[in-house]
Amino acid sequence: MQDTLEKARKAGDEAAAKAFTENILPLFPPVFHEWFLPTFPESTAWPTSRLTHGRTSAVISTCKTDIVYRLGDRHGENILVDNNTGDTMHVDFNCLFDKGKTFEVPERVPFRLTQNIVDGFGVMGVEGVFRNACEVTMQILRDNKDSLMSVLEAFVHDPLVEWEDEKKRRERESRTGRPRSSKRANPAQEIRIPQLKELANKSLHPIKRKLMGLQSAKLEKRDKEITTANQVERLIKEAMSPSNLGSMYVGWAAWM
Repeated sequence: MQDTLEKARKAGDEAAAKAFTENILPLFPPVFHEWFLPTFPESTAWPTSRLTHGRTSAVISTCKTDIVYRLGDRHGENILVDNNTGDTMHVDFNCLFDKGKTFEVPERVPFRLTQNIVDGFGVMGVEGVFRNACEVTMQILRDNKDSLMSVLEAFVHDPLVEWEDEKKRRERESRTGRPRSSKRANPAQEIRIPQLKELANKSLHPIKRKLMGLQSAKLEKRDKEITTANQVERLIKEAMSPSNLGSMYVGWAAWM
């Protein structure tokens, strides 16, 4: 399976999507809905737990994972479900501010919305409580963008360790004249070393754009503001895209 996904990922998006949907997914049918039946056997507890699972998944996916913290590395071991309430909880917040996009195999989904996660939402899937909760959460975040950005600006004055490491790496490249991204360096080319404040602002800029609802328009040079519903729709499509899921690192287990 690993070899199949690796070859398909290197062959491009179309090959990755085909291999993922035709060769991988049929081997692992979704079974998460079965967990709710014995865990919540009472007639009132079962639907309540499903609603709770859908709502908490939406809030965490929209708020923590995509907008505020831009949290990555959401494999199965970092997502927990409460046996008493059905609440979704996340652990391991070490992959912040799009750090997952810098991995050797970059992460391409905004949050985890695989077939088993969707299976836990019930027969409606993402159409229902999950989408509604996502839209409500997104609208609240956008309405309070100034307050959120004022809190996040603390990172500008107290940078993350990763940004310190990035600056040191650039300084080493400047001394050696060999950028990591190029095979053959030009000795006459000066490598610019960004300051920590610049690295912090660069990481916070995508968050500000999301909170403003800005989307790059293909046919226009300027950004376009989209509605909350359209913004949520784009995120859900990205998270469930077979080409994106098929291009994820195999340890992320996109088929689960």
